[in-house]
Amino acid sequence: MQFAITATAVIAGLVFSFAVALLVEEFIFGEVFRLFFARQAVRVKSGQKR
Repeated sequence: MQFAITATAVIAGLVFSFAVALLVEEFIFGEVFRLFFARQAVRVKSGQKR
């Protein structure tokens, strides 16, 4: 049981550390969320024949 609690604490610490690092990076550079949540432009082929 103690191993499960320790493993949960380690995983929670890693997730929290990653979240804080991502937040700090977003404040500094401001590009990560824009890349993940940007809508993909729909490409239309020019010169299509009907």
